[in-house]
Amino acid sequence: MPARTLTLVLPEPLLSQLETQAQAAARTVDEIVLETLVRNAPPPIEHTLSPALQQELSAMESLSDEALWSIARSAMNEDKLAFYDLLLERKHDGTITPEGATLLEQLRAEADHLLLRKAHAYAILKSRGHTIPLPTLTSATP
Repeated sequence: MPARTLTLVLPEPLLSQLETQAQAAARTVDEIVLETLVRNAPPPIEHTLSPALQQELSAMESLSDEALWSIARSAMNEDKLAFYDLLLERKHDGTITPEGATLLEQLRAEADHLLLRKAHAYAILKSRGHTIPLPTLTSATP
């Protein structure tokens, strides 16, 4: 990726803080600033995704924080999730029908889409300075 030069005017206390951080890490101030910008920039969108999904994720960057939190906290419909679990169980048992296998793939794609949207919403919120909650782990029952 070609680099471009950007000139920043920083307040003296911030520059002193960056110089101290750079010296402690045996790095340059430029490296520290670039790393900070990269870490806090909105997430890149994978070019391997479908054009429609790329466009949807890109459009999320213009949403309000409230709308992004709503997406980030969203969940799959409980009935669909139960149906997904049933179809998955039938697939593992070898009793799934061809129609059931098609539905399972559709539900899996829908779940993947939801997961991508949620992850992208969280990443945008983080880039805007929000603290992102750690995921809660649940134990699966056999």
